[in-house]
Amino acid sequence: MQHEEIIRRHFEAIGARVEFRPYGRRESWLAPDSVLFDVLSDRRGRYFDIAVGPEAPELVVLQVRPKEHHLLLYSRDGSRFLCGHDERDWFIAAVPKRVSTVRDAKQALMPPEVWEEARRLSPSATDNRRNPVFVRQGEWFFVPVDREFPEALVHRNEVLLRWGSRKPHVCEELYREGGQLIYIVGGRAYAKDEYMVKRKRNPKFARARVEYRVGDPVVYVRGSIRHPDHATVRLDGWHRVYVNGEPRTGSVAFLD
Repeated sequence: MQHEEIIRRHFEAIGARVEFRPYGRRESWLAPDSVLFDVLSDRRGRYFDIAVGPEAPELVVLQVRPKEHHLLLYSRDGSRFLCGHDERDWFIAAVPKRVSTVRDAKQALMPPEVWEEARRLSPSATDNRRNPVFVRQGEWFFVPVDREFPEALVHRNEVLLRWGSRKPHVCEELYREGGQLIYIVGGRAYAKDEYMVKRKRNPKFARARVEYRVGDPVVYVRGSIRHPDHATVRLDGWHRVYVNGEPRTGSVAFLD
C-alpha cells in the first residue's frame, strides 16, 4: 500500500483526517483482500476510517482538489472512491467508472438519465446543487416534470432512503409508482420469495420483527426535502427522483 503518511497528507490537504487500522471483529466477514471505508466520529470530530484486510491492495491518491475539499482514491484492484465534503459532512462514494479526476468522478456518479441532460451545461453548473436540469441533495437528484397526481395517493412526510444509509431524507409530498415489496429483518433486506423460504425453514426467523419497504419504485416528490446533513431544499412542482450511480449492494428503498 502507498505509505499511509502520504495518504494522510493528501486528506489533510482537503481539510480531513484519516485513520488506518487492520480488520477488527466487525470486519471479520469480509475477504482478506478487501478494504472497508467509513466516516466515523471520535473526540476530535469526524474522520475517514479505513479498515485494511491482511491482503488488501495498494491505495493511491489520483487527484486532490483542496479548494473543493475532494480527492479521488484508487485501489489497485481497480476500484475508485470519491472522498470529500458535501455541505455539512464528509462522504465516500464508490465510483462506477474508470476515471482519473475528481470532476470525472462527480460526472460518473450522476444517474445516466440526469447526465444526458446535464452534459449540455457548463462544468461549473453541473457542480452546482441547483441548476436548470436538476436539484441535488446528497446522493439524490430531483428533475422537474410536467405531471400531476391524485391527491388521495400522495404520501405526506414520507421517508426517502437508500438501502444501507443511516439517515433518511424526509419529503413533504411523495408519489410512488411500481416497485417491489422488500422485507427488512434484523437490518437485512429480503425479496418476498427469499423471505418466505427463510420464514418457513426457521421458526426463530418467523417470529422476528419485520419492516416493510418498497424497493426500486419510480418516485416523484414536491415541497420541502429535509435531511440533517444537508440544507433543506424546496421543490416547486413535481420532480422525479433519481439516486446517484454509486454501485450498490442492496435495494434502493422507500419506506412506507
